[in-house]
Amino acid sequence: MKIFELKRMADYCGFVSLIQHVEVRSAAGRKLLQNTDFCVDPSTISLEHTNTQRVISLLGDDANKKSINTLYQLFSDTKDIENTLLGLRNSKIMNDIELFEIKLFAFNAKKILEIILQLLDNKLFDCNCEIDFAISDFDEVIKILDPENTCVPTFYIYSAYSKTLQSLREQELQKKNDHELSVIQVRIFEIEQQIREELSRRLKQYSAKFLNALKTVAYIDLLFAKAEFALEFDMCKPEIATDTTDYKAIFNPEVKQSLEKSGRRYQCIDIVFGHFPTLITGINMGGKTLMLKTLAISQLLFQYGFYVPATEANIAIVDDVMCSFTDEQDQMQGLSSFASEMKRIDEIISTIDTNPRVLVLIDELARTTNPKEGAAIVSAMLDILREREVSSFITTHYDIETSCRRLRVKGLKDEVMAGNNLNIMYIQKAIDYNLIDDVSLGAPNEAIRIAEMLGINKRLIERAKSLI
Repeated sequence: MKIFELKRMADYCGFVSLIQHVEVRSAAGRKLLQNTDFCVDPSTISLEHTNTQRVISLLGDDANKKSINTLYQLFSDTKDIENTLLGLRNSKIMNDIELFEIKLFAFNAKKILEIILQLLDNKLFDCNCEIDFAISDFDEVIKILDPENTCVPTFYIYSAYSKTLQSLREQELQKKNDHELSVIQVRIFEIEQQIREELSRRLKQYSAKFLNALKTVAYIDLLFAKAEFALEFDMCKPEIATDTTDYKAIFNPEVKQSLEKSGRRYQCIDIVFGHFPTLITGINMGGKTLMLKTLAISQLLFQYGFYVPATEANIAIVDDVMCSFTDEQDQMQGLSSFASEMKRIDEIISTIDTNPRVLVLIDELARTTNPKEGAAIVSAMLDILREREVSSFITTHYDIETSCRRLRVKGLKDEVMAGNNLNIMYIQKAIDYNLIDDVSLGAPNEAIRIAEMLGINKRLIERAKSLI
C-alpha cells in the first residue's frame, strides 16, 4: 500500500500525522514520498536505511553546511516536469513554457548532481531506479536551449536560432505600414513554430534520460528529508531481523516531543516479540494503547524505508500491519461500536487464515460488551492468533485465563505519595510504564487507587473498596 492510500483511511495509529513532518522540498520528491510502497523486500529496505545513514553523516559535518543549503534551495526550485518529458518522448511539439521547464530543470539538476557527487566523492547513492544519464547530457540540453550562452534559466525563441528570424524581427521594428507589419509578424510566427518543432525533435533523444534524472533528483530530495526527519525525532537505523523483533527504548515520536517541549520526561520501553500473541494488561493511563500505536508506527516507518523511534531496533518484516482501536472504530452505515469492531476482527482473521505474516495490534478487544462474553472473545482471539503463529498484541482489562504470553504495565511506583486531589500530571509521573512478564491470571486492581488519588467522591471510593 502506498503512503497516499493510507491518507484515505482513518489515522488510527498516528502514522499519517507523523509523516507530515517529513519536509520534502521538490514537487517530484513529494510525489515520490506519497507513492512510496510498503516494502517487504529485505534488500530494498536495507538500501533505504543505508542511504539515509549516508545523508545523516553528511548533515553531521559542518563543512557541508553551505553545499547542503544550496541543495535545499535547488530542490525547492525544481518543478515536477514529468508530464512535459512524457509529452516530449511521445513527439509532442513543446511550447515556450515547456521548453523553459526543460531548460530550468537542466540547470538545477546539473547543479544538484554536481554537489552530490562532490559530497559523496564522485559516487551517487545506490537506488532502485536506473541511473541512465550523465552531467554532459545536461550540458548538451542547455546548449540547445541557450544558443546565446546567457547562462540564465529563462527561455524564448532566440534570434540566434535563425538568421531569417533575426532579419524579420529587425524589419518588424522598422515597419509602420499595418499591412506590411502583419505580413512580417505572420512569417515570424511561422519560423518560431518551425524552431519549436526542431528543438522538440532534437530534445526528444534526451527525454528518457531526463525522466530518469528527475526520479533521481526526487529520490535524493526524499533521502535528505528522511535524514532530517530521523534527526528531528532522534530515531535509529533499524536492522532486519529474521524472526524476533527487538526494540530498545522504543518511543512514540510526537508524544515524546510534545512532553519534552513542556518540560516533562517520556519513559521509553524495551520490548521483544516473535511469531506469537501477547496479552498486555495494566492500569488505566498505563500507556497500553500508546504502545500499540507506537509499534504500528515503527513497523510502518521501517517498511516505508525510514529510521524508527528507538535507540536500537531489530525488526522482522511483515506483509501487513492490521490494527483495531476500539476508541476510533469507523462506525459507518449505522454500525454500533461493537459491531464495527467485530467486522474489523473478522477481516483480521480472514487475512491471517491465508497469510499469517502480519503484525496484529488489537486494543481493548470487546470492551463494549459484558465482561463474561468480552473475556471469552479475547480468549478465542488469542487462541486463533496462537494457532496461526501471528506476531500480535491484545490489550485488555478483563480477567483472562490463557497460556499465551502475558505482559503487564508495571504500574504505580511504591514511593507514590498518598493523598487526594492530585493532578493528572503527577499521577502520570508516578506510573512506571515498563512492561514486565505477568504470571497472574487476573487484571491489575489499581483503578480505585487512582480514582482516590484524583480526589473522586469518598462515598464512591469507600463503597467500591467494600465490594472488592
